Amino acid sequence: MRFALNEMGFPRDDLVSNAELLAEAGYDGIEPNLTADGPLWDDETLGAFADRLDELGLDVPAVSTTLHWERSLSSADEATRAAGIEAGERMITVAERLDAGAVLVVPAVVDEETRYDEAYDRALDSVKRLAAAGADADVTVCVENVWNDFLLSPLEFARFVDEARDSGPVGAYFDVGNVRRFGHPEQWIRILGDRIERVHVKDYRTDVDTIDAFTYPLEGDVDWAAVAEALAAVGYDDWVTAEVPPYRTAPERMPPRVASDLDHLFS
Repeated sequence: MRFALNEMGFPRDDLVSNAELLAEAGYDGIEPNLTADGPLWDDETLGAFADRLDELGLDVPAVSTTLHWERSLSSADEATRAAGIEAGERMITVAERLDAGAVLVVPAVVDEETRYDEAYDRALDSVKRLAAAGADADVTVCVENVWNDFLLSPLEFARFVDEARDSGPVGAYFDVGNVRRFGHPEQWIRILGDRIERVHVKDYRTDVDTIDAFTYPLEGDVDWAAVAEALAAVGYDDWVTAEVPPYRTAPERMPPRVASDLDHLFS
């Protein structure tokens, strides 16, 4: 396995400074996040970041974003969907420049105004369009299981990935902690199998029924031994990326501690 940290956990303000911290902490990679007005929209800044990563010996497992919550790929509004696709296309460009090989997308958001079946069809169309762009750049579009009231079972998740693959490279970005709320991560892993292209890790406390249930690996109720066994059973031996926030106090102490825990769990 190779280990990385998602931008959610960055304790410093700029990408390069965080990359230097992660390299010192022993990570193999860094996972940046495309934001609305962030540095990844600027080609010159992106090039300088790529050069610094080469110097540090860090790779990029994927490019992520939170933009698809507001620029939903399943929105009934065409302009909103177009903005989401534009963000996804930029992510693919960034991933190609950083040799990431993957982007993380939230495929849909289901709510009171958005019917599940209609969201499914629109999300599938949007992901297929991004997959076609990803094929040209040799970048896999990875759909993540998040708290969006969508793809609520591993069987449906697998079906969505299989249907979207008709248009280009599509896989699952499997988040261990996100599943623990309503299922068992190890079961999802065995069902998704080789569809899994990337893995996010965080822990989850089952005695807390809010977003505060998420916590750091080894501090919740995920059966990590079963997760590691399931990943081995399906032949997954690639990126494991922590997606956890920095500590409120002494934030720079979190990355090396989590790196040590990842090594304990998966090495």
